Amino acid sequence: MLQIKKKPLIIAVVGKGGAGKTIITTLLIKALSTNYNYKLLLIDGDPTYPHLSKMLKLNPTRSLEAIKSELIANIQSGEKNGEDLAEIIDFQVYNALVETKQYSLFSIGQSEEPGCFCPSNAIMKKVIESISKDFEIVLIDCEAGLEQINRMVIQSVDIVIIVSDESQRSINTAISIRESAKKFTNYKKIGIIINRFKLDPNKIIVKLHELNFELFALIPEDEIIRNYDAQGKPIIDISESAVSYQEIRYNLSKILNL
Repeated sequence: MLQIKKKPLIIAVVGKGGAGKTIITTLLIKALSTNYNYKLLLIDGDPTYPHLSKMLKLNPTRSLEAIKSELIANIQSGEKNGEDLAEIIDFQVYNALVETKQYSLFSIGQSEEPGCFCPSNAIMKKVIESISKDFEIVLIDCEAGLEQINRMVIQSVDIVIIVSDESQRSINTAISIRESAKKFTNYKKIGIIINRFKLDPNKIIVKLHELNFELFALIPEDEIIRNYDAQGKPIIDISESAVSYQEIRYNLSKILNL
């Protein structure tokens, strides 16, 4: 049984777009919910491509963007003032949770307005800091790149999991993410998962050692995952015999053991 030293344990999954971040997040969720019995909160934190919900076969009826738009409209109409925002947002977020027997999910959602996601990221930071206290593990599928790290959205994170493929460009992004995480988060542990590797794994291990990266897991190209993804099937339904799932499950205790 994993020993959670702190409640909640907050885990952020980050990485370059296209590296398979959300698929890895889903595999982590499957391994956690299948093999352990923790109270688990999932945050679909990617405002550009909020795919986690679909990979889990869940359909949130409300998102952070919807809550934000409604609150701003109420303030502008004079129905509520700025102080009311802090008082009612937790209630609104709890009502927006999609709950199953295994976990609860909250989605940041896609903005219907042009421009950056700064207001939503600020509210998301408050969500992480407030409602997460009612859970044992919080797993956040973050926006691709550095935005949510640099804006200190995930400042209180305990573990940062960087998802990368074996390309130099993706690994360079992982290096940038690690440097930003050092500046803008209070993580206790950071490491990298190499996804969909095809080259000699020993060369990858040596390269990451030279870069002083802790390797959390090496996930080979997986035909089952590729077929599910190509057909738009929910990744949460993959067979436990899939090599990608087996690798995540095997390394899960190492990743989470602070």
